[in-house]
Amino acid sequence: MLREEIPAIVDVFRYFAGAARVVDSPAAAEYVAGHTSFVRRDPIGVVASIAPWNYPLLMAAWKICPAVAAGNTVVLKPSELTPLSILALVEQFAGVFPPGVVNIICGRGETVGAPLAASAHVRMISLTGDIVTGQKIMEVAARSITRTHLELGGKAAVIVCDDADIDAAVAAVRTYGYYNAGQDCTAACRVYAHESIYDKFVADLAAAVSTIRVGAQNDPGVEMGPCISARQRDRVASFVERARQQRHMEVVCGGAAMQRPGFFYQPTVIADARAEDEIARREVFGPVVSVTRFSDLDEVIRVANDSDYGLASSVWSRNCGTALRIAAELECGTTWINTHFTLASEMPHGGCRKSGYGKEQSRYAMEDYTNPRHIMVRL
Repeated sequence: MLREEIPAIVDVFRYFAGAARVVDSPAAAEYVAGHTSFVRRDPIGVVASIAPWNYPLLMAAWKICPAVAAGNTVVLKPSELTPLSILALVEQFAGVFPPGVVNIICGRGETVGAPLAASAHVRMISLTGDIVTGQKIMEVAARSITRTHLELGGKAAVIVCDDADIDAAVAAVRTYGYYNAGQDCTAACRVYAHESIYDKFVADLAAAVSTIRVGAQNDPGVEMGPCISARQRDRVASFVERARQQRHMEVVCGGAAMQRPGFFYQPTVIADARAEDEIARREVFGPVVSVTRFSDLDEVIRVANDSDYGLASSVWSRNCGTALRIAAELECGTTWINTHFTLASEMPHGGCRKSGYGKEQSRYAMEDYTNPRHIMVRL
């Protein structure tokens, strides 16, 4: 992960360093006779940013870069579970930014995050976290009508059509359903496989997932590490146990905590899940993938959209027209076709519904961190 994450972090800084010089706005013109109008995109002010623990340095970059590029100052609170990487990086900022541009405060949400969000000096609150935390931030922001920017998780639907390249789809779910131990809001965790290829897909996926090498982060060849904490591992286990108790579902791979030091949970595949099952609706945030069969494209689109979340999805089909039609109808911030999880600094990342609003990455993030102002001059 380190080899993949650090280049992505560097790219975020490079992208927004350039984007700061090319902020878009309408052309200055005489939209009203005798008057010239133009738009200023001014900074908002102090941005309170709250970053999660799953990608502590990358998420900090996503928060800091567009805000500072737009001319704001930032007070960032990293997760109390993972503060060290951003503290190491911020030491380097001292030689780059003037004092007070980027500020880091550490502590728990209740004692540090809540007072930060409620501060009268804060003009915008940017959070990546869960729905409950997002609701609390909105309550605080409502009292002062403070702008908010929320990324609140997801339950990514993966639609595998009857003409899909099954080997490619299985390989992608094996990688991106379990990357970072599944602790990713875009994880390929909610699979819908067409009934004509369902049995083969489940068998191949279970066989592939059973080969994932689990171990400590620095062990050679390791593909998946532990959950962040005992609490998170036990939460994952509780989801799997409740699914196991539903007789129509089958745990075909994994399904237990690993008997070794650390907070490890086996990479798990749950077959025959129904669209209404908890395991297919709630964000587990662990190494667990459910698979549901479907027969009709219109129905699977409806089911995929019948979710509290709307962050990400993917479609697997050799027919480009079919894939594009499904992608157009899915209600989420990102839809990949014949791939999953790949991000680009130039493209927006963000969701809808309870996945939140506002965009990370791209020029749309720059817009979120600015205040467009109309200036008109009478000639």
